Amino acid sequence: MEREALVVGGGAREHALVWGLKKSGCDVYSTPGNAGICQDATCFPSQGPDDVIAYFGTRRPLTVIGPEAPLAAGWSDALRAAGFPVVGPSAKAARLESSKRLAKEVMRQYDIPTAGARAAHHPEELWTMIAESRHWPMVLKQSGLAQGKGVVVAPDPEHAREVLNVWSSQDIWRDGVLFEEFLSGWELSVQVVTNGRQYVWLPTARDYKRLTPEAQSPNTGGMGAVAPIPLDAALTGEINRMILDPIMTYLSEGDLLYRGVLYAGLMITAEGPKVLEFNVRLGDPETQVVVPLVDVDWWDFWYRVSQGDVPALPEPRQAAVAVVMAARGYPVHPQRGMRIVLGPEAEDTQVFHAGTGRDGDGFVSQGGRVLTVSGWAKTLPEARAKAYQRVSQIDFPDSYIRPDIGEL
Repeated sequence: MEREALVVGGGAREHALVWGLKKSGCDVYSTPGNAGICQDATCFPSQGPDDVIAYFGTRRPLTVIGPEAPLAAGWSDALRAAGFPVVGPSAKAARLESSKRLAKEVMRQYDIPTAGARAAHHPEELWTMIAESRHWPMVLKQSGLAQGKGVVVAPDPEHAREVLNVWSSQDIWRDGVLFEEFLSGWELSVQVVTNGRQYVWLPTARDYKRLTPEAQSPNTGGMGAVAPIPLDAALTGEINRMILDPIMTYLSEGDLLYRGVLYAGLMITAEGPKVLEFNVRLGDPETQVVVPLVDVDWWDFWYRVSQGDVPALPEPRQAAVAVVMAARGYPVHPQRGMRIVLGPEAEDTQVFHAGTGRDGDGFVSQGGRVLTVSGWAKTLPEARAKAYQRVSQIDFPDSYIRPDIGEL
């Protein structure tokens, strides 16, 4: 078949996927893409899989679905049925992410360690849970998809009630809101390529979720990432035995079609690894450190995944750091329309676009997380220096970055 690839999505994760596929020498398309992606791929608009099928006519390019929303909406099912080789799970399997309530039920059923939680389906239920809780902080978590921003760590009942007042009028209660135990430890992003039966680890990464380094800072979609994270054999074995093997049993017993990436967001606690959440696709910004680290033919790799294979990747010989440049006001009211000048390119760095648009021959901000700047080198400190040096050369007025990504 022709070496063509389609990347569905329009964020920095999708730009990293496009960038990797382009390096493999194939023709790359993207829907909807963004201003940066459209420099590296042919972009076209679409409202659903029918538009994709119509656009390609009789051609059937390899299709990699980046974001969670199209997966939950069944794009992978429709495109597979039309003959596309697709990287992404079925909509039924994608409920591991689109319903955090269901994921909790699965984890309880299969004895996968996670934080204790109860689901509230009405604001009054959650109000009662808040009033009765004697342990703080607690976590309030929207069960449905919220683009990484539906989670709040409440240090006390007053803060929890403030969140409830904001959420009470939102259309989030059918699947519920989780009132969840707060876990202490250090976070780890484990991503595996899987066919729902076997799995192979991608390089481990760490995501920086909070807007600022402060403990009470709001959660975001991710302000940066580093990879790889060295793990000892004992912890790796624990994660396999306690978390990944049981979730494969769930997928297998349910006969759930899964050809893609499963992401386990973990907290490594004093009692061992516990699951914060499952995602059914690559993480963002983790993808922006994983893709540059791995020397592989990405078209061949993703095509094999689409066919149900679980190809191993070579161990990374370098480290990578990704720094997100966010618009002023993110994550609540990001400022749009700010003109961006990227400055000169630098070796072993890459600027991945997310919320950008075109303004003449330049770029403007059109979202919250606008750019991700990745740097890679033999050591983490060198990679960190490259990333922040490249950030310093970008003229993006009033943008915000976390200053501590990759600090040792």
